[in-house]
Amino acid sequence: MASWVLSSERCVFRPHPAAFSRPESGLRSPASLKLLRSGCNRGGGLDLCRPVGLGGRREWRLGVGAPARMAPFADEMKDGEGKGERVASGCDGEEEVFDPAMPPPFGLAEIRAAIPKHCWQKDPWRSMSYVVRDVVAVFGLAAAAAFLDNWIAWPLYWVAQGTMFWALFVLGHDCGHGSFSNNSKLNSVVGHLLHSSILVPYHGWRISHRTHHQNHGHAENDESWHPLPEKLYKSLDSLTQKLRFTMPYPLFAFPLYLVSN
Repeated sequence: MASWVLSSERCVFRPHPAAFSRPESGLRSPASLKLLRSGCNRGGGLDLCRPVGLGGRREWRLGVGAPARMAPFADEMKDGEGKGERVASGCDGEEEVFDPAMPPPFGLAEIRAAIPKHCWQKDPWRSMSYVVRDVVAVFGLAAAAAFLDNWIAWPLYWVAQGTMFWALFVLGHDCGHGSFSNNSKLNSVVGHLLHSSILVPYHGWRISHRTHHQNHGHAENDESWHPLPEKLYKSLDSLTQKLRFTMPYPLFAFPLYLVSN
């Protein structure tokens, strides 16, 4: 979410005192890195949500300080010369370098404060309109496939209907997060009906999904992500190593998930 907020068109990442555009990858020319200077914040505070722009356009800038190192660039790598780091001068002439590997200089509270207030408003009528729209699309696709009933239409139907089933899952996902509406009973009923229609146990998923978010990216406690330690991977024989990353385990694991939840 932080990456989306900082890279979206409506939010410009502006470190202080010097401002750099965050590189999209490590392979960029020196000229492509533009310095976004708009003055130095001498006050020392965080200007979290400030509308700026010309012609009535509103851009939301996140005014926070950045780490003191910059990402390396492949085309700047020179033997014994700075290890390819991009260096820029700060407001007082000192050299500052940005390192994306450093922890971000802001937390979840700052990110939430940078999001415009209207983005937090929940409209149950609008949410229900999405449910109606997607359910109509599901039945419409099923009717169209049954009407055509030929070998060319069915594979296309599988892809299209699978996409719509994912849309139903996303709506139930929002119910589980409480972003569908402010009414917890409405969220539970709608989420249960939507997820049951695609054979997902709503409340079991909601609880396990909460555990996933509480341990997001944790190598041991994240229920949705189980990385294989390098030492264990190297101890496997070559066939097991190949099967570990080629076998469609979720296809077999999902029925077990349904039974256990």
